[in-house]
Amino acid sequence: MKPKKPCKVLVVEDEGLIAHDISSRLKALGHEVVGTVSTAQEAIEQAGAADIVLMDIRLDGPIDGIEAAAQVRERYHLPVVFLTAHADRATLERAKSAGPYGYIVKPLAHASLNTSIEIALNQHSMERQLEEREAWLRTTLASVADAVVVTGIDGRVRMLNRAAEALTGWIELEAGDQPVSKVVRLIEADSGEPADDPVPVALLRDAPVPLDRTWRLVARDGRERIIEGAAAPIKASGVTLGAVLTFRDVGARRWEEYQLRQSHKARAVERLAAGMSHDYSNLLAIIRNQAQLLLRQFSEHSPTHQAAEEIHQAAVAAEQLTQRLAVFGTPQLKEQEVLTLNSVLRRMSKLIQSIAADRVEVAMRLDPRSGKINADVAQIEQAIMNLVLHSCATMPEGGRLLLETGSADIPHHGRNRNCVFLALTHSGQEPDPEKLFEPASTGDEGLALSMVHGIVTEHGGYVSAQPGANGGFRFELFFPRWSGPALLPRPAGRAPSILLVDYRERVRSQLHNFFEANGYNLLEASDAAEALALGQVHEGAVDLLIADGSEADSIGTQLRQTHPSLEILRLVDAPETSQGELRRPFTQQALLERVEALFASRPKLESAAC
Repeated sequence: MKPKKPCKVLVVEDEGLIAHDISSRLKALGHEVVGTVSTAQEAIEQAGAADIVLMDIRLDGPIDGIEAAAQVRERYHLPVVFLTAHADRATLERAKSAGPYGYIVKPLAHASLNTSIEIALNQHSMERQLEEREAWLRTTLASVADAVVVTGIDGRVRMLNRAAEALTGWIELEAGDQPVSKVVRLIEADSGEPADDPVPVALLRDAPVPLDRTWRLVARDGRERIIEGAAAPIKASGVTLGAVLTFRDVGARRWEEYQLRQSHKARAVERLAAGMSHDYSNLLAIIRNQAQLLLRQFSEHSPTHQAAEEIHQAAVAAEQLTQRLAVFGTPQLKEQEVLTLNSVLRRMSKLIQSIAADRVEVAMRLDPRSGKINADVAQIEQAIMNLVLHSCATMPEGGRLLLETGSADIPHHGRNRNCVFLALTHSGQEPDPEKLFEPASTGDEGLALSMVHGIVTEHGGYVSAQPGANGGFRFELFFPRWSGPALLPRPAGRAPSILLVDYRERVRSQLHNFFEANGYNLLEASDAAEALALGQVHEGAVDLLIADGSEADSIGTQLRQTHPSLEILRLVDAPETSQGELRRPFTQQALLERVEALFASRPKLESAAC
């Protein structure tokens, strides 16, 4: 009977006649015998040319067939079928550790030989497919942004991906076989009490269970995070194998949602204030003018004159209030300048202390590395004064007031934005934090925090208000960090210039940041025409061209007319033939190492070439 698919077989047998007989049988079945060897060392050296190895368990020499099979499996990932005439129980048990794909008993039967080979090849093919699928799944799980934690039916951790490691603070090696409630520690946001483990609930319901929006994740280092996610059972053939817990950090999104709600409310109030102030100003002007006419018509001793005087005074006071509303509803930025919050607070320190008086203890922690902002100094001072006045009003019996500065990365349209912050923490109590920035009345105190919010948002910043970590309340004002030109120390020599030609913008951007961080000047071009144009207008030498092998030489030949010392690194899909070629796919680190190797073989770039 012919095999379904002929294969290449290596026969390892130290008995010459038996080896010849096996080879003859294999050839008669249509298989190709790539070699017949008698020692384990020869088997290890020649196994790479075969699809399957028939290995005698007992071989003469320092290495027997079992150890040789293990090395063949490890080096070539080939199926090995053992040949044995007789073996004791200990030998057979040791043979299992080599992962054989079958045993053929000598003397060989014609049918069993072919059947054993086909079964071994089929089993090996299935194992390779499973290995590839597992590799795909592991790579996918490792790269997804959401945290994934897999548990067994006993609720103990079996696997977690990199995102889960980052959020929980546990690494997979340490988390393995730990209770999931210990690794993914969930608490109630309000009480701080442990939350119910969602995994048993998901197994009980036999359906996904979402995590409660009020829950918080406590990492291994004690940091709390706002998360969203779900727990779901894992089933195969109707049998529950365990559960998977997926979650993500939504603190940044909740922050942006909060800022958006506050901005919408503030803008609505500002528009309402501006509209009302305009309408009321017209009505109050009529009342004031008519009151003045009445005052001129009646003598000072007339009861009517006194009533008209009260109407006139009330109208004047109401006009002042409408003027405040008009100011609140319109932008107030005037002249902006680059400044530091530290300098503003130092200048205002005596004024702040006088407002606080003896009943409130004032302290400042100013970070000298907090950075600069571009702002209207008068408006910044107004915002600080409003915060101080409001905070002192919450502490009629005295307390503590702490002013701090620093820098932080704040979520902004899906990305982080570096900001300088001013934080004010007081030991008083705020009755309704959600309504802090809404105007409570038309007086100065009622508009104070609304004005703070308006000033900060006009500067492109954000406001945060929340209970303090150690009691009291904390306000934070975030302003965009000033990123104007800075004087950098001039390097002793010229940074090498590299011209990269690649049609993928994301790839160019990634490599640009990477090479700039490693001290290189990277020029980018999307095609050959752009590369040639860039080479003509670039001041100074272009030292290296990185381009696809199909066009690198033609681009390099033309560029060398103006850049005679240009080196070329070709990106190829075939095996490399020289140091000037790099085979795809490659990592950015591999590309950097090849570039550094090319520059290392050239004379050192002189600073005079700048």
